[in-house]
Amino acid sequence: MRRLWFYVRLWKGYMRIGLLMLVQYPADTVIWLVSMVLREASGFLGVVTIANVAGGLGNWNLYEICLLFGLCAVVEAIGQAFFDCVWEISGSVRKGTMDVILVRPAAPFIQLLGRRFHYPALLSIIIYGAVIVWSLAHLHIVPGVGTLLFLIEYIVCATVINSGIYTIFNSFNFWIVQGEDMAVLVQTCREFAKYPLAVFPVLIRGFFTFIIPFGFVGFYPAAFLAGKAGMEVVFTLPMCACAVGLAAAFIWKKGLGSYDSTGT
Repeated sequence: MRRLWFYVRLWKGYMRIGLLMLVQYPADTVIWLVSMVLREASGFLGVVTIANVAGGLGNWNLYEICLLFGLCAVVEAIGQAFFDCVWEISGSVRKGTMDVILVRPAAPFIQLLGRRFHYPALLSIIIYGAVIVWSLAHLHIVPGVGTLLFLIEYIVCATVINSGIYTIFNSFNFWIVQGEDMAVLVQTCREFAKYPLAVFPVLIRGFFTFIIPFGFVGFYPAAFLAGKAGMEVVFTLPMCACAVGLAAAFIWKKGLGSYDSTGT
């Protein structure tokens, strides 16, 4: 219990430092906010335009596609806000700054995540949360207790899956040293998650279901909410999150164990 309270206080301290860093350069923060909104808006408008011109994608109509896009965007924004520092593994290994984390008493992964918080991403969470509510309203889905419980399950499990996948591929930098391009490639492949996987060939659907399960970050939960998938999604979602989370923890620990510093 004392250890848990220690990490709670530590996390609060990290968040406070992140907030001070945010207000230290207000102009940079404003530019970042504007660029983030424009980037997300352009991606959203692109999907909506395609859906309007094509009359939908497969058997998915406009509002179902907006729901899918909103779910994916909210989880990505949560990852950017609180778990984005997994992308610093490559630089920490290459520059030897991982040594600083290893000599401190707190868990290395907690220290890594606490290096920086992207608070502007909270704006994206609010915007796409509104998109989800708007989509549900047009689909005549009443947010009852069951729907709200599933959305909570989705947020937790999809965040673990999304950030866990990024952690896995960024942890390969412990062996490859400068292999962040692999993680960037995986992040690029994540764009498939913003579209209904049902419109893609079986090979692609299988890849994003069993190999790199981005399908559970958006497609399958959205299909469940839209009535296109059954209760199996409710059970497979936490199973997938557990599998990805355990794999990420295992590879992170193995990589950390093989870290040899820079020798300088």
